[in-house]
Order: sequence, then structure tokens, then C-alpha cells
Amino acid sequence: MAGLLTAPARGDEASWDYRLARGISGRLADVERELATIRDELPALPAVPVADQGGTGGFAIGPLQERPIKEGEIAVEVRLPAAGLIDLVALVPSRRYGVGGLEAQFGMPDEFTVDLLDPDGKVIARIADERDLWADPVRAGHPFVFPVSPPVEAVAVRISAGRLRLDSDVSEGFVYAWAEAFVFEGERNLARGATVTSSGGRSPTAPWLWSNAFLVDGQTPLGLPEVPAGEHRNVGWISKDRQKATDSVSLEVDLGEVREFDTVRLFPAKRPTSDLPSGFGFPRRFTVSVADPDGGPPAVTKVEAGNPGHSPVDVPLGASRGQKVKIEVTELWKDYEDYPAFFALSEVEVLDGEQNRSGGAVVRSPDGMGNVIGSGLQYWNAASLCDGFGPDGKLVSRRAWLTQLDQRLKLEQRRHALEREAAGIVDRWRRTSLWAFALLGGAGALVLIALPIRYRMREKRELARVRERIAGDLHDEVGSNLGSIQMFADLAESHAGPSKELKRIQRIAAETVSAVRDIVWLLRPQGDHRIGTAEHLRETGSIMLEALDWEFHANEAAWQTELSDEANRHLFLYYREALHNVLRHSGAARVEIRAAEEAGKFRLVIADDGGGIPPEKLARPSTLRALRQRVEALGAEFQVESGAGKGTRLELGIPLDRKRGKPGGK
Repeated sequence: MAGLLTAPARGDEASWDYRLARGISGRLADVERELATIRDELPALPAVPVADQGGTGGFAIGPLQERPIKEGEIAVEVRLPAAGLIDLVALVPSRRYGVGGLEAQFGMPDEFTVDLLDPDGKVIARIADERDLWADPVRAGHPFVFPVSPPVEAVAVRISAGRLRLDSDVSEGFVYAWAEAFVFEGERNLARGATVTSSGGRSPTAPWLWSNAFLVDGQTPLGLPEVPAGEHRNVGWISKDRQKATDSVSLEVDLGEVREFDTVRLFPAKRPTSDLPSGFGFPRRFTVSVADPDGGPPAVTKVEAGNPGHSPVDVPLGASRGQKVKIEVTELWKDYEDYPAFFALSEVEVLDGEQNRSGGAVVRSPDGMGNVIGSGLQYWNAASLCDGFGPDGKLVSRRAWLTQLDQRLKLEQRRHALEREAAGIVDRWRRTSLWAFALLGGAGALVLIALPIRYRMREKRELARVRERIAGDLHDEVGSNLGSIQMFADLAESHAGPSKELKRIQRIAAETVSAVRDIVWLLRPQGDHRIGTAEHLRETGSIMLEALDWEFHANEAAWQTELSDEANRHLFLYYREALHNVLRHSGAARVEIRAAEEAGKFRLVIADDGGGIPPEKLARPSTLRALRQRVEALGAEFQVESGAGKGTRLELGIPLDRKRGKPGGK
């Protein structure tokens, strides 16, 4: 069955019976086209994580019976602080990790209803009546999202359970649980600060994990509200290491002008290693202060927080007005005696309602570690705190994120139904056609022809998989280890003071990381998931020329240009050699790099203000030999302008006998 279900996505590997059914059945061709559309849509949507995202467990009770005797007997009610015009309700299943592995829908009933209530507790509208949920093979921790159209003004939401499962830890009792409830009016979650009451069961035995209040604390097992947005280099910001949890750390968000806001939202950082818990580096105690633009004392809000895992944390400030928001940590996260304490975040938002006022804001901190390479060649730096991205994608509102998770579920459910339909069509045609294959003696010749072709195609696919695996290993293991070397060299320098040896280690680590990135970039096949040639030139320059004043410019056509793999290899060997020459021999303080597509050529100009090359030395055949060898391999034009004390200008022109780049440019 599994082979049949995957056949529409891999037509070149389809079995004979699938190809036969596809050639005869028009419906199978329609199914295959729809599956291809779904396959193209899924990568743009967020996915439910499998790994533990930390945070609180949510609400749970232990009823004694499998079903309620009367409707509403086993229920949880969320009473809002004030009546609101509700237009969407979302429920996130709770999860538990036990000896049997992940329970992605711990305590989720097989059936439940959702009702909106008036102030007297009477039902205004029933917005959901879910049945046979355990039979769904696709839903595995996906949130339930219920639009309410037209919106209904209500003061409470009641979720009533039907059939329940036994709690695997308590054999004589059942369990009813939810991780989080969201009640939206537009983008605003009305459930924050709501009162939660339950009926029909006893309280859990682990109050640190389960509590009625946890149902509306904003923490879910689904991670940060991110959506895929292509390759992203910045992972967040991390402070210098602290030996004691009480060592202070601070950072300041400068909005650029006086603005009005009411909330600061902090997004926890992605843990740098798998042995650290989710929510790594989130502070236990801190203050948020807003400088008074009129010169008065700052408004200070004190916060004491548990570990939120990978869930955002809102700090309500009330109606505030200012340009600078300061976060001062008085107690850091530190659970391991031999591991230093850090303050780490992936993003900071300063909100007016749900409108982010800090996009592109300047973040400053005397305690930051600077531009540090983390796992997977991502960077920790202050600029990433207000860039609109989390560690794995673009940050969106909770409502948009939950809606897209629901879209993904619907696509996956539709894909499952189509795959089952395709398997049924193939099975019917297989049984019908078996007798015909016995009469077709010529089928043997067809097999003899098809087998070598299939073998070659399989070898080609295997080579592509090997290249991808090598690229992944270099990216994740070698790149991460080199980043750790650079990070610990920075730490050693901060403790012992600068030295030539440490500076050399840092430089060699950074250059090697850059080289590994080039290799990974060249190994991976071209496609929408890989950045373009000009963008990769810019990123390589940012690493190699970090210590210099440098600029990179490219015209619109250059951002879209994509050379062949072989041309890219020679181009980047030329580029790295040229930058090495600038760093080692020129004595330059400023470098300008320009890329352009014009007159049927990809042109690359590298100019520095260094000491230049004397004419007599430039005339020697050995001068710039490595560069000229790459130029010859590219079949390109090459010009050198230099003189003693006048700097050096290298111009390369590569004929564009290559594939076009991705539409849309940079």
C-alpha cells in the first residue's frame, strides 16, 4: 500500500500496475494532478513539531467514566474578562512524552462540542460538533480552528467532552485535556486573562504541569508562530556568558521615534544544542522600563517568569509612550552548575494592540556577544531581534499561524484521501489486467529495455541523495562545530584577553566556515530553496571582509542570474582568492564589490584602496596566476588596473551561457 500511495509524487518510479492504471483511468490522472498541487502547496505552510517544545502542559481533569451521563457534564469553560465579538475559536491538543513516546493528542476526546455562552451561561451558538476524531489517521496534534461567521457577541466558551480514553498512567480513570484555548476578535486573543472552570473530573496529580489557568496562558506545544520563508541566517541574540544566575544583563530597543504601545512580546531562543531544554536563555526575573520622552522617571514593569519553552511571552505595560524600551535581567536561566548562564531571545516585538511598532528597530546591549555563528551556520546578533523572523521562519500573528496550520491539516487530509483513492484504482486495474499480462509475451522485451533505464535513473537519484547528505552533514556537523570553535575562542578572549593565537583561530574558523558554506551551496541542486549566485557572493563577502569597510552592489538582473554548477565553482574559487589577496597583501581599509548582468555577460568588479601592485610586478607571469587560471577555465574577460599606492581594481566578465535564475529577483 505504501508504494502505491507515493506513486503520484514519483511518476518515474511508479510500478507497472500504477502506470497501466494511469494510462487507462482518467480519474487517476486527475488524482495525480491534484496530489502534485498539494505537494507544491505544503512547503509554504507551517508544520506541527514533533520534538518537545517545553512550556506548560495545559488543562486536564480525570473523569471516572468514559462518557458523560448528560451533555455538558464533562466540560471546561473559559469565561472572558469582558464580552467580545467572537469570530474565531482555536483549540490546541495537549501532548505528553512518556515511556511509550509522544502522545500528540493526550486527553483529546473522540467527540466534543464548542458552545458560545451569554452572561447567564445560556448557549447562544454552537460553533463545533466534532465526531470520530480518533479514527482520523492524519490529525496528530493539529489545532482545531473554528471560524464564527457572522461573529457572535459572547462572554464565555464551553468545550464539552463526549467519549474519553483511559489515562495510561491511571488505569482506573479517564482523562480530558487541552493545551491552549484561543478566542479571537480580529487579531486580539480575548482568552488571555480569562477565568477557567471545569466540571466532571478531579484535578491532576502534577499541578506544575496541569492547571486550569494554563489553558489561557498563551503557551502551546506547537512552538513559535513561524511560517516558512526561505533560507534565513539569523537565529537570535545571545549575551556573553555569566557564571552566576544573578549577574545582570540588559538590552535596549530604540524605536527611532516616540511611539505609543502597550505590550512587549518576547520570543524565546532556539536551543543551540539538543541537550539543553526548550526556552534556553529565557530570564527568570527581569524588568521592562520605558524611558519618559518628557524627561520624567521611566515606567518600570517587573516580571517573574517560568520557562515558556518555545512560546512567546507577553509583558503588558498599559498605555505607554516612548522611544526606548529597556529589558534588564536580574536573574538568568541556569539549571546546570557547570554550564554558564546566558540571556537569549530570537525576537522582540513592541506592540500597540497587535500592531508591531519595533520592526527594523535598533537593538543595543553592552552585554552582547556580537556576531557569533550558531548551529547550522546561523548567526546570533542584535540585528536579528527586530527583523521579523524567528529561528526557523517568518513570524506571523497567532491567528494567521493557527489558520495556516489548519490549512495544512486540510491539505494533508485531502492528500491521504486521494492516495487511498489512487491505491483503490490501481488495485482494481491490477486484478483486471493480470490475465492480460499472461498473454503478452512481448512484456519480457519491454522489461529488458526498461530495467537498464530504471537502473540508470535510480543511480542518478542515489547520486543526488548522496550529494544532499554530504551537504547536510557539512552544514549541520562541520559548520556547527566550526561555529562553536569561533564562539569559544571569543569566550576565551573575553576571559584571558586578546592574543595573536586566538585572533588567528577566530580568523581561520571564520574563513573555514565560509569555505564550508561555499561547498554546501555548490553541492545542493539549484532550485527555489537555494539562494542565487549574487546573494551567495554577498554573504561570503560579509564573512571574509567583516574587519574591513566594504560594500556590495548588484543590479536587478544580477540578483536573478544563476550560472551553471561548474561556472559557479570556478567563480567562487576566483572570488575567494581575490578576497584573500586583499586581506593578506593589499593593506586595504575599504573594498567595493559590484556585480552586474549587462551586454550578455555577468560582470564582477572588486576594487580596494590598498597599496596596489607595482607595474614591474604586475608584468610578471606569476602575478595573479591563480586568478588567471580561473578566468581561463571560465572563458571570461579579465582586466587589472593597479599601481603602487593606487589600490587595485579587478574586473571579470563571464559569458552568460547558463540557466536563467529564479523569477522575482532577490
